[in-house]
Amino acid sequence: MFGNKEYIKFIENSKNNKYDMVGVSVVETLGSTYAKVGSLMLINSNMEFIGVLGGTTFHHKILEYAKDALANNKPLYFENAPKDKSSGHGTCKYFLQPFFLKDNYGALGSALNNFNKTLIRSINNNEFEITDEITKTKYENEKFHQAIELPYSLLVFGSGAHISSLISMANIMGWKTTVIDVNIYEKYVKDADELIELENFEDILSMDLSSYNASVILSHNHTTDDTYLQALLNSKVEYIGLMGNKKNMQRKTEEFNLLDDARFFAPVGFDIGGNTHQSIALSICAQIEARKNGKV
Repeated sequence: MFGNKEYIKFIENSKNNKYDMVGVSVVETLGSTYAKVGSLMLINSNMEFIGVLGGTTFHHKILEYAKDALANNKPLYFENAPKDKSSGHGTCKYFLQPFFLKDNYGALGSALNNFNKTLIRSINNNEFEITDEITKTKYENEKFHQAIELPYSLLVFGSGAHISSLISMANIMGWKTTVIDVNIYEKYVKDADELIELENFEDILSMDLSSYNASVILSHNHTTDDTYLQALLNSKVEYIGLMGNKKNMQRKTEEFNLLDDARFFAPVGFDIGGNTHQSIALSICAQIEARKNGKV
């Protein structure tokens, strides 16, 4: 539900500006659709928004629905079907619900305090519950179930000039970005959400890294790379990327017995033919996103 950190920032900014909000969620789809089940759009009472669920005409329709919901304090369950049946476009069903500042944003506000649980909302009124069990996003019995996720988190080892494009790309994806290094060059990684400077690189072996979803080692140092890799292998991080040439990466794979480790990607990133730091950042983020979605 909050896998993209920008949604949390949007809620915080709306709260600071004392705006009410409307949430629009895709609850069902039939056929080929732009938005998928669980896709979310938030709109505040100043008609600022985050998230896109369709084309221009439909977007403006949602904004009008949002104004009505704020004025009448009523949720809305509606369908958007293609007028041209031969267009190849499918049908989406949506749940639109107002959230008011005076109620601390109701179900939305409660969800922010209950990560790694499930929010269950009735589509007929403002009733909701939060359960400890994490369930698949689904719609059944006129109730919409959504897992309350923490923002997807990327840990980057290294802080040189080549890191800046990766941080920028990851921020576009809405991932929480953390940079860790012994001597951090802040001017290159100032856009990261968090910086962790180690006094000794061996300290990484005593740190719990399991809160991160993905990691990339870009420090370009054989000694530190091995230590960082060992720390990651001891964690539950689901994607571990290491930069280096193919020959050295093959040796690293054999040395750490990683041939059958589905988490390990080396050389890191897809081969998209580019060699600029921007294209390398794109290739790395594309591979991480593919892993995140079960495509590699």
